[in-house]
Amino acid sequence: MAENQESIYGLIERLAIVSDAVGSLFPNGKTMLVFELNKDDFEMSKSNFKNNDKTITQFKVDISGIEFIFLLDGSLIDGINKISENPL
Repeated sequence: MAENQESIYGLIERLAIVSDAVGSLFPNGKTMLVFELNKDDFEMSKSNFKNNDKTITQFKVDISGIEFIFLLDGSLIDGINKISENPL
């Protein structure tokens, strides 16, 4: 169980570090980072944000004002406007 919790906090912690770094580059702009992931990485990422909906192929989270967009590989053809919000 401890190993599982470590990986959960590891992903969120790493995204927070990236958010801080990217936010300092353009402090007055709106920043979005997009990750197109294979099925395993996408499911792992989705599970870190307590999203158990098996039909979701795209979601986004906001960390410190930076939007992180996660796409299942090949789902972009469905349209970027269908990205669901997923709060932490």
